[in-house]
Amino acid sequence: MSVLQLKKANCRDCYKCIRSCPIKSIEVVDHQAQIIENDCVLCGSCVLACPQNAKEVRNDVGKVKELLAGELPVIASVAPSFIADFAVSGIGEFRESLQKLGFAGAEETAQGAYIVKSKYEKLIEHAYSSVIISSCCHTVLKLIQKYYPELIGNIAPVVTPMQAHAKLLKSQHACRVVFIGPCISKKDEAAGKDSAVDAVLTFEEVYDWLKEEGVSVGSDHELDDSRNISRFFPKAGGILETMEKSLAYRYITVDGMEDCMEALNELRQGKLEHCFIEMSACKGSCINGPSIRKHAQNRLQATLRVNQYADSPERRDFGVEATFETAKTFQDEYVDVVTPGEKAIQDIMYQMGKFSPEDELNCGTCGYNTCREKAIAVYYGKADVSMCLPYMKKRAESFSDKIIDASPNGILTVDKNLNVQQANSAACAIFNLGDPRDIVGSPVSRFMDEFDFTKAFATERKKAEQKLYLAEYEKYVEQTLVYDREDEIVICLLKDVTDRERQIDKMKKSRESAADIAGKVIDKQMRVVQEIASLLGETTAETKIALLKLKDTTLMEDEKP
Repeated sequence: MSVLQLKKANCRDCYKCIRSCPIKSIEVVDHQAQIIENDCVLCGSCVLACPQNAKEVRNDVGKVKELLAGELPVIASVAPSFIADFAVSGIGEFRESLQKLGFAGAEETAQGAYIVKSKYEKLIEHAYSSVIISSCCHTVLKLIQKYYPELIGNIAPVVTPMQAHAKLLKSQHACRVVFIGPCISKKDEAAGKDSAVDAVLTFEEVYDWLKEEGVSVGSDHELDDSRNISRFFPKAGGILETMEKSLAYRYITVDGMEDCMEALNELRQGKLEHCFIEMSACKGSCINGPSIRKHAQNRLQATLRVNQYADSPERRDFGVEATFETAKTFQDEYVDVVTPGEKAIQDIMYQMGKFSPEDELNCGTCGYNTCREKAIAVYYGKADVSMCLPYMKKRAESFSDKIIDASPNGILTVDKNLNVQQANSAACAIFNLGDPRDIVGSPVSRFMDEFDFTKAFATERKKAEQKLYLAEYEKYVEQTLVYDREDEIVICLLKDVTDRERQIDKMKKSRESAADIAGKVIDKQMRVVQEIASLLGETTAETKIALLKLKDTTLMEDEKP
C-alpha cells in the first residue's frame, strides 16, 4: 500500500503540489494530480502544499494496534525530535503516555544515532571516500539512488539511526519495534526487506491516537537534566555537532530539498574533496519534518528545546555498543528519462501558443518553472496542454471574441465610467465604422444617449428593453441593456430593425395613399349617387354609411404592425 495516497474528490486543478514538488514526480490524469511512485522520494512537500488535503499519508495506527495485540511486547523507538513537538519534560514523561496506549516501553532513537555517528567517525578516520554523505535521511538516500546514482559510492555505508536503534532493541529484548517520528519516508524505509522496524507512526498519528484515547501528553515542565549530545541529531548541523572532527576533512551541513539537489549537482562535477556532508531533505532537518510542519511552525523554539535537551558541557552521550551488523549497501534505482528531441518539444510549445521566446511567460501557474519544462512534462504524459493558464485564458478570450463577433446583433460593453470596453463588427456597422478599435475606449455618449446607461448603473436593473431611433445614423434599433453586478458593466445588445421599420413605413404610406384614393372615389361616387338619388327620389344615407365604413377599414389596416 502506497505511503502517499490521493483523495480524488478533493483534487481541483490547482497544481500547487506540482509547484512544491522539487523533482516533479506528479502527473495530472483526468484533471487529478497523482503521485508517480517510481519517481517520488517521499519528501512530503505535496502533502503540506495541498490546500484541499487531497494528498494524505497512509495511517498505520491500525497496524500498530495489531502488533500491540500480539504475543511479543512492542517498544517505541522515539525520534529525538519528539522534544521539539511534544510539550514533555523528556523521554520518561512521553514513555508514560505511550504505555497508556499499550506500548511496553519507549526508548530514544538517539541511542541509534550515537552508534551511527561513531561509525561515521571510523569512516573518516580510514578515509573511506574523499567525499562522504551522511546516510540518516531516507529521502536523501532515495534522491541519490534515483537521480544521482553516480554518487551512491559517496554515501556512508551505514544504517540509519532508526534501523540501528531497532536492531539494538531487538538485541536486548524479544520484541517488536515501532518507530515514532516526524518523517513520512520512514514508512517506506521500514518496508525494506532488511528492515528491523515493524511499523512507523508519525507524530501526527500519535497525537490523534492519544486524543482519541483521552490520554493527555505534555505538562510543559522544565526539561529533565539527562543530557546526551546525540540528541542534537534532529536539527540542522546536529550530526556534525555530535562528531569528533578530523583535521583531514571539512564538515558541511546541507538541508532542504532544493539545496540538497544543488549540492549533489555540484558533487557531480567532482570539484569537492575531503568533505563530510550532513544532508537532510527538510529545511532545518528533522525538527521541521512533514509531520511536525503539519501542525506546528515554531522552528526557533524547537531548536532551543533540542539544544537544551542535548547540550552537555562534558559531552556526555549514550555510549551504547553495537553488537550487530550496521553496514548498509545502497542500490542503483535510477529513474531513466530520455530527453525528447527539440522538434517534439517545439511542437508542444506551439500547441501551448508559445511561438516565440516572448510568448514563454514562465509564470509557473502550471506547476513547472518554465514553459519548456512544462512542454517536456506534456511529452511524457505527466501534464496537459490545458494546464497553461495564459494559454487557456487567451483561448477563452479568443473563443468569446469569435462568438461575439459572429453575432448578427451589435454588442457593446460599457464600464461604470461610461466608456466602451468591447464592441463587435455588427455594432460597427450600426455606427458606420469599419473597426471595433474605433469604438473601444471611447465614451458611449459619442454614439448614443448615455442616459439609459447611467440609469442602468444607478438602478442596477438587471434588464431593460426599448426601441430607439438613432437620428444621426438614420437607423432604428431594438436596445436591450443587461447590468452585470459582478463585473460592474452594462452589456448593450442592439438589433438593427431599420429595414423592417422602413418597410412598415412604406406600407403605412401605401395604405394612406389607398385610403386617400378611396376617399376621392367615395366623394365622386357620392356626387353620382346624389344625382341618381335626386332623379329616383331615394335617400343616399345608407350608401354613404357603407362607403365610409369601407374607408375606415382601409385606414385601420395601417395601424396593424
